[in-house]
Amino acid sequence: MHRTITAIALSLALLTAHPAANASNPFAPTESQCAAIFKAAGDKYAGMWLGEDSKLVLGLTSPVELDREIQQMLHIVYVPYSMAELQRLHKQIVLKKFNNNQYITGSQIDYKMNRIVITTQKENLSKAMSLFEDQGIDVKMVHFKAQHTTVTFMPLVDEGSCKGPSH
Repeated sequence: MHRTITAIALSLALLTAHPAANASNPFAPTESQCAAIFKAAGDKYAGMWLGEDSKLVLGLTSPVELDREIQQMLHIVYVPYSMAELQRLHKQIVLKKFNNNQYITGSQIDYKMNRIVITTQKENLSKAMSLFEDQGIDVKMVHFKAQHTTVTFMPLVDEGSCKGPSH
């Protein structure tokens, strides 16, 4: 719980420091508002990010009851997969089964895209896709991307969103 509160506080600080967000979104959700979002969304929560219009976007798998004030500060989008589903697939399948696979050069969860992104060399793209299909994995949950350059791993920089509970 402490880790979740710390992540929320850090996310709120990042959002407050983001000038574009402050221009059109004069206030960031408070810790209690973030907690209310997570409680209402439950297993329907699919992530939260800063949209192109600098308004917070809340991804949900289906409608939930939210306080009117909270709804006004958010742009809600409905997506097929929850954060928990994507994290579970990424952890249980991608990281455990395919982590050292010769055809896969990287993986990550892209909450905006609402998919797991698998990168591979262009010549191995169909082989990587077949790995998932052969395991009976719903490849609609996966976005396969050809890697055109050498990858340098960097820490993921969050765009100032509230962080959901760890799964």
